[in-house]
Amino acid sequence: MTAMRRVWAIADTHLSFARPKPMDVFGEHWRDHPARIEAACRAVIAPEDLLLMPGDLSWALRRAEAEPDLAWLAALPGIKVLAKGNHDYWWDSDRPLNSPGLHDTPFVSDDGWVGVAGTRGWYAPSGEMAAAERAQCEKIIAREIGRLERRLEAIRDCPHKFALIHYPPLEAFAPLLKAHGVGTVLYGHLHLDGGESPLPERWHGLRALCVACDRLLFRPRLVATLG
Repeated sequence: MTAMRRVWAIADTHLSFARPKPMDVFGEHWRDHPARIEAACRAVIAPEDLLLMPGDLSWALRRAEAEPDLAWLAALPGIKVLAKGNHDYWWDSDRPLNSPGLHDTPFVSDDGWVGVAGTRGWYAPSGEMAAAERAQCEKIIAREIGRLERRLEAIRDCPHKFALIHYPPLEAFAPLLKAHGVGTVLYGHLHLDGGESPLPERWHGLRALCVACDRLLFRPRLVATLG
């Protein structure tokens, strides 16, 4: 029998321990946000729980600079599964994370019960774009869909599937997610001061949850309880 486990999520930690970049320049509500996230995680997350983190993990530009941030994430409770965000320049999209105490995707739990697939995603082309810019945007979207498809295929046998997409998922992702039986897609990127509203939480027959940390008041969101 599979043990009971909970699934939590939080995105956009925007860490910068090597070269501090205080986030309170974006508002007083960001003051001391790493300590607040850590305290909230330690209060509720058990070692056997999953903690899913869809991107914008660190401001670092290079991997060596990101190491203190990755060590901080690894020290959080639970089994951490990460996906890349648009500010994670230190992480090559097609290379494994390869960091102790952290997992990237595709991820399958030891018992095969839970699978997680993720990618960065992208933004939709707009009518104001020039033809070349629009073509480049569509090329990136197609590449991101391809990455997600390969990672979803790797978790096809898991009864419970989650997708991590840093940007709000575009409609072009919905058929793929549904075809692979994903129940919940988690995303970040949309901050309180950004002027954009999250997607409806019921989206194309899926749950689509924005877990940007400032929208969660710097506390992880309980996404599922599985048993």
